[in-house]
Amino acid sequence: MKKVTIGANCWNQYTAWPDLFNAGVRADRLGYDTLWTWDHLYPIVGDEHGPNFEGWLTIAAWAARTERVRIGLMVGANPYREPTLVAKMATTLDHISNGRAILGIGAAWNESEARDFGFEFGSGPPAQRRMCTSRSPGPGRRWRQRSWLRWPARRAPG
Repeated sequence: MKKVTIGANCWNQYTAWPDLFNAGVRADRLGYDTLWTWDHLYPIVGDEHGPNFEGWLTIAAWAARTERVRIGLMVGANPYREPTLVAKMATTLDHISNGRAILGIGAAWNESEARDFGFEFGSGPPAQRRMCTSRSPGPGRRWRQRSWLRWPARRAPG
């Protein structure tokens, strides 16, 4: 029988940094298996111009102060960052967390945040999928810099 795992998704919107940070640390101490936040530039409920912490920086801070919980985004908005940059960020997070990073990549869905931050959005899911795949190396294509995945992090216990 498979083991049941429990994760915590801490909203990075409409909160104070100490509360968000401490919620992640507390999830680790309480024994949660995974810890998540999302990769939105605006809050996804309430006023979209309300307070919202950036996802990658949030999970990096959690990774530095937690010991066991696996950490990731639900999910990373691939059109907002170059894929090679995401690979480098994920590698760094994996090292900060001692091998506990989880990489999730998505196509993004919030048109107003994409538009307001100057990112191409496309005409809907098919166009977004094309943007994601056109920005990533496919079969037979290679990254220019292959050093972004060197020195894998040690795997976390368990």
